[in-house]
Amino acid sequence: MSVFVCWHAVGIAMVGPYANSNLRDGLMNVYARYLAVIHLDRSWSFYAPNPFLGSILSYETLSAAGETKAYPLTQARAQFDHAYFRYTNFYAYLFSDAEYSKRRGYDLSVARYLCSQHPGGDVISINFILLNQTTFTDQDYRNGKRPLDDEFLQKKVFGPYRCAPSSEGAP
Repeated sequence: MSVFVCWHAVGIAMVGPYANSNLRDGLMNVYARYLAVIHLDRSWSFYAPNPFLGSILSYETLSAAGETKAYPLTQARAQFDHAYFRYTNFYAYLFSDAEYSKRRGYDLSVARYLCSQHPGGDVISINFILLNQTTFTDQDYRNGKRPLDDEFLQKKVFGPYRCAPSSEGAP
C-alpha cells in the first residue's frame, strides 16, 4: 500500500503541475496510462479552478418624481415563500433564456410583486438589470482595475415594467 501511495503522490505532485518541463516529459512515459485512467493527464482545474464568469441581478425603480434607485436581487427567497418557485424560475431563465422567461410570464409576475414592495404609489416602473462579467486578466489587476469595473461588465436592461397604481385607501 505504501508503494502505491508514493506512486500516486509522485504522479499528482510532479507530473501534473509541471506542464512544460523535462521532468514531466520523462515521468509521463511511466505515468501516462495511470493518469489517463484517473483523468489527471489534462488541465489541473481541481487545484486551480477556472470558475464561470459571474452575473449580478438587480432592479431599478423609477418614481413619479423621476428619481431612480437600484435594489440588489442577490438574496434568495425563503424556500417556503409563496413566490419562491416563480423567483427561481425567473432568475434561471433570465440568465439562460430571457425570451422564455418573458413568454412564461415570470418577468411580469416578479415585477408585479416588486412593485407591491414599494407602497404609496410613488414607483411607476421597474427595470431589471443583468450585469454579466467579461474576462478579467491578471494584467488588468496589476493595472489597478477590478473585476466589477464597468468595462468588465456587460449590461442588459429588461423593461420597463409599469407598476399599477396602489389601491391603498380604496373602499
